[in-house]
Amino acid sequence: METLPDLLKKLNPAIKIKDDKEFIISDKEIIYLKTLNHKSTSFAKKLIHIGVKSEDRVPILINNSPDFIISVLSLWMIEAIPVPINLKLLISEIEEQIRFLDCQYVLIDGSFKQKINIGDAKLIKLEIAFDSLMESELNFKFDEGRTAVIMFTSGSSGKPKAVELSFSNLIQSAKTGNEYLNQTAKDYWLASLPFYHIGGFSIIFRALILGAALIIPASLKIESIIESISKRKPTLVSLVSSQLNNLLDKNVQPKPEMRNVLLGGGFIDSTLIRKALNKGWKVSKVYGSTETSSFITVLSPDEFLQKPESVGKSIPPNEIFIYDKSNKAVSNNLEGEIVVKSPAVMKNYFNDVDTTNKKLRNDLYFTGDYGYKDSEGYLYVVNRRSDMIVTGGENVNPVEVEEMVMKFSKVKEVCVLGIDDAAWGQVIIAAIVPRLSNEFTLEELKNFLKDKIASFKIPKEIFFVNELPKTELGKVRRELVKEMFL
Repeated sequence: METLPDLLKKLNPAIKIKDDKEFIISDKEIIYLKTLNHKSTSFAKKLIHIGVKSEDRVPILINNSPDFIISVLSLWMIEAIPVPINLKLLISEIEEQIRFLDCQYVLIDGSFKQKINIGDAKLIKLEIAFDSLMESELNFKFDEGRTAVIMFTSGSSGKPKAVELSFSNLIQSAKTGNEYLNQTAKDYWLASLPFYHIGGFSIIFRALILGAALIIPASLKIESIIESISKRKPTLVSLVSSQLNNLLDKNVQPKPEMRNVLLGGGFIDSTLIRKALNKGWKVSKVYGSTETSSFITVLSPDEFLQKPESVGKSIPPNEIFIYDKSNKAVSNNLEGEIVVKSPAVMKNYFNDVDTTNKKLRNDLYFTGDYGYKDSEGYLYVVNRRSDMIVTGGENVNPVEVEEMVMKFSKVKEVCVLGIDDAAWGQVIIAAIVPRLSNEFTLEELKNFLKDKIASFKIPKEIFFVNELPKTELGKVRRELVKEMFL
């Protein structure tokens, strides 16, 4: 019978771990390899008994916790595919994603109290995971090309967009990232980002295949993160701008053990990094996406002092090109679309051949971001996906927000934008043409939207305009609207 150590060996043949190796450190317990093996193996057998099969897509509605990691490992051990779900979404949005997956089972923990309509799919509650030890044998096959995880990300339309990442993608991302991080089994990763985002999920994977320990705060609230930094002394941390800004505002000092802080997730104000470096935080700016399995470029603290607006150089074997509108590579210092070649680039978008074919061409991933490279190969991002807003590490599709705002009876036209912000990366604003000059308050709009879209998608500010600039075909010109507020 195969067990968790066998799976870890398949992921990284060079890994050497003992039963007494601490893998997960939470506010409630320390889970050693022996215990993690027992729990994941037991749950894998239980899932088989329930009816979960190889290649089944299984949504996971579980907060950052040891149970989330055990669930992922158990699904991998029966060759099923975990699909982490953003718990900050509205129930209607979660239900839409589950329907899109066409799945038979959904994993859920006791903290998820809301009623959910998942059609014919069956809920598997974690409470049953360890109520008895099943006798099923585990003899899983391992294929690096098989889908390891499906992760939702925001698209240019209202429909869900789900990225399929293979084991090979995740392994290559971890190995490439480690060329910079130099991670060892002596490291302690702080699980400071939600596991349903690639930034958080990649922390789990890096720790697992390189034998590092994973520190899970009681929650992702800043107070819990501060407590974990103080008490657990992590050596590696990954943050978004809003988190780092909160840590600086609260005058939190990095511990001597903290040797690297990755900072990503959209626009990053250079003033924030400079302030952090001055206070002793060893911040490395990174650039990547769900489609690239995490970061593909990095700018070290020393490089930041020379090129503060850059997001760094690509880490070999990753390659970055800049293409013009004719799909031809351009010279240094000329702007164009950022195009990536990397073994960490996704397999495809689940159940979306058209978008896959548009984004993946000739072994290249067309990011939709725009920027340029200088003569030394440093990348500069000028405009992150014109159809995407990244606020507090969350991806928001402005088209989706606009569709909901347009349902408010006092709105005639709207354009939703992300405006760069030092604390949040971007904040969401809405430029609105009111119907019959009938202006209204932000609170009125918030109250209207609160049960229609997740709170992080609701505009933080509204501005009334007489008209929105448009093309001859009547399409709103976002770039001109944005200039109105710069």
